Amino acid sequence: MNIAFVKQYLTNVKWNNDDQWQVEGIIEKLSNQYLKFDIRFLKDFSDKQGKLINYNSKADKVLFENEKEWILIDTQELIKYVKISNLKEIRIENLLSNIDWNIILPKK
Repeated sequence: MNIAFVKQYLTNVKWNNDDQWQVEGIIEKLSNQYLKFDIRFLKDFSDKQGKLINYNSKADKVLFENEKEWILIDTQELIKYVKISNLKEIRIENLLSNIDWNIILPKK
């Protein structure tokens, strides 16, 4: 799990051991809404890294990262985009250009 993101950006944190989401909290200085986050690290697949997102995920937002940024994607928008596009694999760059609700936060 990506605890560094939680320490850097979330307040009023509540941890959950459910596989559908790992942490609940408020994105400090950006929102007052209590959200559920999927903060799992990327998994290694045969020749790629990625995340498996379940269609019935209870997470509100899914966390991705690169070397300099944390990237939050809305779970329901992600699932809708995958269903409409009939995709099994998506690159993060495609998500950022095709999904309205995303937030990019710098790593400190």
